[in-house]
Amino acid sequence: MNRRCGSAGLHIGARFLLLACLVSGAAPPWRAEAADFLNRARWSLAAGNLEEAERLARKEAALHPGQGQAWSLLGAIALQRGNQPEAEDALEHALRANPEDGEAASLLALLRRRQGRFREAASLLRSLGREAEASQLAAFGTAPPFRQRGPDEIRLSWVGSGWRPVIPALVDGKREADFLVDTGASCVVLDRRLADRIGLAAVGSARLLGAGARSTGGKLCRLPSLRLGGTEVRDIPVAVVDLRRAGKAEETFQGILGSEFLQHFVVTLDYPGRRLCLQKAGTSSPSAAGRLVADVPLRLTPGGLVVVPIEVASRERLLVFLDTGAAETALALSRRAAGRLGLTPLRRGERYFGVGGGYRASPILLRDLRFAGFSARNVPGLIAPFPAQIEEGEGIPLGGFLGSEFCRPFRVTIDFPRMRLLLALPERET
Repeated sequence: MNRRCGSAGLHIGARFLLLACLVSGAAPPWRAEAADFLNRARWSLAAGNLEEAERLARKEAALHPGQGQAWSLLGAIALQRGNQPEAEDALEHALRANPEDGEAASLLALLRRRQGRFREAASLLRSLGREAEASQLAAFGTAPPFRQRGPDEIRLSWVGSGWRPVIPALVDGKREADFLVDTGASCVVLDRRLADRIGLAAVGSARLLGAGARSTGGKLCRLPSLRLGGTEVRDIPVAVVDLRRAGKAEETFQGILGSEFLQHFVVTLDYPGRRLCLQKAGTSSPSAAGRLVADVPLRLTPGGLVVVPIEVASRERLLVFLDTGAAETALALSRRAAGRLGLTPLRRGERYFGVGGGYRASPILLRDLRFAGFSARNVPGLIAPFPAQIEEGEGIPLGGFLGSEFCRPFRVTIDFPRMRLLLALPERET
C-alpha cells in the first residue's frame, strides 16, 4: 500500500504523504476541446479553475442524473472544500449509479476516515484492495478516534531555537517527546525508536512519500494516547518511520503532527511569539490578535494538504500548499511551475536531505509575491523536485509550497472547521 505523510527534511522538508490517500486517476489527460460538460469540468479542474469545474459538473449531473461520473467529481470538489454532507451525498449518488466506480469509493473511504467512521472506511478500502490501511483502521474496532479529554484550548511554547514549530508531548503516558507541527504531512508520524520504546505493535506497512519525490517504507499502528499540555487525545492512527534518515544529523523531534490530527482543531501558529494554540473544533474560535492582513478560503486535498492561491510574476496565479515543516524555505516551486513563469536558477543546485534520501534544489528569486492582498518583494525561493502524485495526483494542480520562512512575521491561523486561512501581524508591527 502507498500513502503519504511529513516534511521533516533539512530546510525543505519531507512532505510525508501516505500515498493511498492520493486518488488514482485524479488527473487524466482531459481534452480542452471536448464538447460535453463533464470533460470541460475535468479540464477546468486540471487547470485550477475549481469554481468553473463545479459549475460544469452540476450542469452535467442535471442533464444525466443517472450517470455517476459528474457526481463523483462533485463529491471530490465538496471534499476539497470541507463540505462533508455535500460530499457524502454526491459520492453515494455516484456509487448508486456505478458501484464499480473506484474513484468514488476511494473518496468515500477518505470521507469516512475524516468522519471517524473507521469500520466503514475499512470495508471500502478492502473492496479497493488496500488491505494494510484497512487493517489499521479496523484495529480501532468501535473506539472513536481522536477522542479529546481536557481543556478545549491548548497553548504550548515551541521548543528549540529553529523556526519550525516543535512542541513537547507525552506519548502513550510513557515517554516525553518533541513533535513537529507539520501541515505538509498527511498523518501523525512517530520515529521508529520511539515506537519501539513504548512497545507499539504494527498492524500493516506502507510506502510514504517524502522529500525530493522519494518514498520510504513505514509501519501503520494505533497509538493509544498523546497528551499535549492538559489535553489528552486518544486512539490515533500513526505511521512509523526512521526519522534519522531526514538528514545527515539526527532531527530534534521524534514525531510529526500532520493534517489528519490538526483537522480536529483551529490551529494558530504564532511565529513571532513562538507559540502554538489548538482550539478544539466545535468550540468558539479564537479571534485573530493583531492586524489581520489575509483571510482566504482554503482547500484540503485528499492527502490533507492545505491549499491556497498566490500570485507571482505579473499576477500569474498558482495554487500552493502550506508546509510548516519546511524550516528555511519561503517558497518552493515545481520545475514545471518555474518553467511556466520563466524563472531560472541563480546558481547550480544544492544538496538537501529529507525522509527518503537526498536531492538537489536550485535557488531562485521572485521579484513579487502576492497573497490575499498582502505583497512581498524579492522573495528567495527554490526550484525543487515534485512527484507527480503531488503535482497532479491530488485532484488540484499544485505549483509548489509556502514554508515557515514565509510565515515568520505572522500569526498563522488555519481554521479547519470554517476552511479559512488567516494571517495577522502582531500588535507591535501594526
